[in-house]
Amino acid sequence: MSPGDATLPAVADPSAAGIRSIGWWVPSEYRSADELARSYGIARDAIARLGLVGQPVAGDADHPSVMGARATRRALEAAGLAIDQLDLLIFVGVTRDWPAPWIAAFGVLHELGATRAAGFDLSNRCAGGIDALWLAKLLVEAGTHRHVAVCCAERFDYLVGDQRRAEFATGAVYSTGAATAIVSRGAGNAIVGFSSLVNHDLSAHRLRAPLAGGSRQPLEPAHVADHLHQWRGQLMVRELDGIAQFTARADRHNYAEIRRQTGFSEIDFIACSPLNPEPQLRLFEELGVPRDRTLATIPVLGHVGAADVFLILAIATALQRPIGRRIVMSARALVYCNALAVLATGDSPAIAIAGDGIDLARWDRSAARASPPPTARPA
Repeated sequence: MSPGDATLPAVADPSAAGIRSIGWWVPSEYRSADELARSYGIARDAIARLGLVGQPVAGDADHPSVMGARATRRALEAAGLAIDQLDLLIFVGVTRDWPAPWIAAFGVLHELGATRAAGFDLSNRCAGGIDALWLAKLLVEAGTHRHVAVCCAERFDYLVGDQRRAEFATGAVYSTGAATAIVSRGAGNAIVGFSSLVNHDLSAHRLRAPLAGGSRQPLEPAHVADHLHQWRGQLMVRELDGIAQFTARADRHNYAEIRRQTGFSEIDFIACSPLNPEPQLRLFEELGVPRDRTLATIPVLGHVGAADVFLILAIATALQRPIGRRIVMSARALVYCNALAVLATGDSPAIAIAGDGIDLARWDRSAARASPPPTARPA
């Protein structure tokens, strides 16, 4: 069945909200896999097993609010919107310039000079971007907001820290960069479905987190000396198996529910970014979705949190990949997984894109040379 099949559901509601644009900003400095192995003090084959080619490296001044503002500015430019037309910014990143109670959304708005817009942080690890897109859709369609930015900016280096261990090599995946999606009416696509599933073992939420710095263990100088304020890999084999079983169950549940809600007989493109892609790719095949209907960003950019799914859509668009009409975005976290459906009005989602710092030649050299990515869609 082709993306333009007349039997597909149509976007009939002119007030439906969709993803109008995606903007990104990624540091230009790049570290190869060999350099990553030396930096993290782990074997080169450990990096190879993670599938990493390399990743961008943050400069001293590349803080989450600064990178988030750069990505948001590019998203607004692509959408043909001025800064004072932005009504709300939802920040969904994990990392921050400053610890709580500092709010990253207002840090981004301050860097933008967007004094008219409201802002708040939505903290839900990697799944927060999809939650925020769904919330933005509801706010726009309720008429309380016209243009909502969902912004993710990450700089994981200060959380992962300098004390690397080979058994925690997955820490090398966590990277840096920013991406912002603008949700508006009349976007050329509509957000049409949402599903989520919670892990029955809620205790897993404390894993992969600092051990000191909260009310249960206030931060003291000794904790800093022992690096307890940085991320610690606490997952055991039993817990890994349990989380893997949960995420597979959640994907089956969420994709079935999305199809039930939307009537999608087929999925044209999937934007997801698991740290270990092979099990999820096998699951997609089980669901009837071929492997070539997605695009991987982690090998080239590392894991940029909730921004991954935005970057996948943007890069696929820049490379002129045949995305089609029926798109599903999904994310996984330790105790929560979700999925979102987007339906294009025409044969493609018509998402305007603009950004800085990504070398498209790392994905498709011929496409990058022959077809520079569009930077704006007519207003």
